[in-house]
Amino acid sequence: MRENILINKIIKEKNESIVTELLLIVFGAIFLGMTARITIMLPFTPVPITGQTFGVLMIGLVYGRKLGLKTIGAYIAAGMAGLPLFGTAGPSLLFLKPTGGYLIGYVFMVLICGYLTEKGWGKSYVKTLAMMLLAETVMYFFGLIHLSFFVKGNVLEMGLYPFIIGDLVKMALVTFSVPSVWKAVDSFKK
Repeated sequence: MRENILINKIIKEKNESIVTELLLIVFGAIFLGMTARITIMLPFTPVPITGQTFGVLMIGLVYGRKLGLKTIGAYIAAGMAGLPLFGTAGPSLLFLKPTGGYLIGYVFMVLICGYLTEKGWGKSYVKTLAMMLLAETVMYFFGLIHLSFFVKGNVLEMGLYPFIIGDLVKMALVTFSVPSVWKAVDSFKK
């Protein structure tokens, strides 16, 4: 009888953790979809300025590597299936568009930010900024290579330079918010 109660308790806790994880993934994908709606089209490039990098950085820093990766995967899968998470509705072959490489880069951004946050980097302002610079560099690597197949002309002028100031602002917002939250959480633990 006692073993049955213990087994039922373990099953209940596992089911609750699965539900919690699924809710976090759904919330994260919706959050990324909302950041994708913040869009400024530039006349000289097919790559818009969006809030997505802010969302991806936050997911990586707050969710960590595993949950962050599941969230980005769900976000991309839902967008490809037709949910309006990328600003447009309908099934989409995202990787056949000029911005597809940036989406691939988001996966690596989450992995880098999540992994380094799990190693304690997210609690330091300097390390958080360094982590995000590394993550953004990797994201641009994939984005620019992919973009080069779609545009003629200087890929850096179309896919990097116009976004540097905005990305620095987004990184500053994340840098000053996430470590502050961790410091507050640590102070409550004492």
